[in-house]
Amino acid sequence: MWRRLSQTQQDVLLAAVVGLVWFVVLNLITGTGLRPTNPTVSVVTGVFLVATVALGRRIPRTMLVAVSVLYPFLYAAVGTGLAAQVGLTFFGQPEISNAALQSEIHLVPLLVIGYLAAAAGVRRFTCLFFTMGSLAGLMIGLPAVVAFVLSHANPDVLLGSRYQRLPRDIPALYGYVDVSLFVFAEALVCGMVLLGADSRRRRKTVALLEERNAELIRLRAVEAERAAVAERTRIARDLHDVISHHVSAVVIRAQAADRVADQRPEVLREAIRWIIASGKEALTAMRETVRVLNTAAPGAAGGVAGGGAAGGRGGAAGGGGGGGGGGGAVAAGSVGVGGSRGGDSGGGTAPVPDLAEVARMGERLQAVGIDVTMTLPPRQRQLTTAADLTAVRIIQEALTNVMVHAKASAARVTWQSGPQGELLTIDDNGSGGPPPVNVLETARRSESGRGNGLIGMRERATAVGGTLAVAAGPLGGWRVQAWLPPQN
Repeated sequence: MWRRLSQTQQDVLLAAVVGLVWFVVLNLITGTGLRPTNPTVSVVTGVFLVATVALGRRIPRTMLVAVSVLYPFLYAAVGTGLAAQVGLTFFGQPEISNAALQSEIHLVPLLVIGYLAAAAGVRRFTCLFFTMGSLAGLMIGLPAVVAFVLSHANPDVLLGSRYQRLPRDIPALYGYVDVSLFVFAEALVCGMVLLGADSRRRRKTVALLEERNAELIRLRAVEAERAAVAERTRIARDLHDVISHHVSAVVIRAQAADRVADQRPEVLREAIRWIIASGKEALTAMRETVRVLNTAAPGAAGGVAGGGAAGGRGGAAGGGGGGGGGGGAVAAGSVGVGGSRGGDSGGGTAPVPDLAEVARMGERLQAVGIDVTMTLPPRQRQLTTAADLTAVRIIQEALTNVMVHAKASAARVTWQSGPQGELLTIDDNGSGGPPPVNVLETARRSESGRGNGLIGMRERATAVGGTLAVAAGPLGGWRVQAWLPPQN
């Protein structure tokens, strides 16, 4: 309930509680040994304390000046009989026993306003000047006011024995001033001002930290979203690469079988058996990729080894069809946390093919009538790095393009591995001839997916710190050549 109140409501409620406690206690100790020598000044102190608590945070500068100037004046006027001398009898007749501060608790209004003003942003020097000056004026001015009253006393006001024990000379009246109390009180006021300034500094620090924490939470949410997008992109790329390669081979084999089905039924049966096997391989690869997507821990989205999904080679060159790709929406340089050189291609979640799978890619092309020669690293080599996975996907996409777009009868794949990195070369004898000049620069993604293949291969190579070039090949068709840096 307290937190739901506004600052003004909190201050007024707190001031009411302070005033109630102050005056109830003052009433209870009246007539006891704890009764102050001059109870009238305690009433003045209570009024100023309530006003300071109620308005100190709302108008700190005004209250600082008002309390620092008015409180010592009224305290002295009421406590020494000066008010009665000028006819203000509603304060009653004071009981004068000395010319000093009646009680240390009467310093509370100055302590409170010093703290609140400093905590509200008033400069420390200003707070110290008014509060410590007010206290000095009060304690040093009380004997002077008493001396003035005694010198100009109205016999009708000086009743009884109230002033009889007080000396009449100034030096004797200043003997009532306790120097140690004065120094302690000034130090206490100074400490309250510094405490208020420190409270403001800590509040500003906490607010700044909360702001930074909110910003970090926002940035973390953005980064998590980027990582999720990157992981979805990687899964889409892998699914596209796997499915498009298998399905393209299946479609070509099925078309070929359909053309000779009437004359050679045995070819149709052989093609069907091959299509069944290839379909099972595609389903297995797809299930493995989907399993990784389903079992990956939330927030553990890995980096992307390459950019852009595989698409149509003919679309990049300005003609022909192209396979669409889900990954083309995100560039390699800005796809999340794993696209930097040397990063893990899949954050430990990507299904990594082996060299046997690369060899089977060539076998699929053999099955659709393309003579493929493959020179690969030794079979015992484990494909574990981002560069290895990128190499497999580039070879897979390049062979898919040869199969779907090149109208080639022969292709050659060379994978050279050494201390300087991985060098991939894919040549074909496609009837479309050599690629246009600057084919990579002119390739554009479109809604149909054309051009995604070349862009995707280049982004995959770039993501691991490598390069990719497309030029005329020695077999009469295209040459796709990629260099990937060595990685641990």
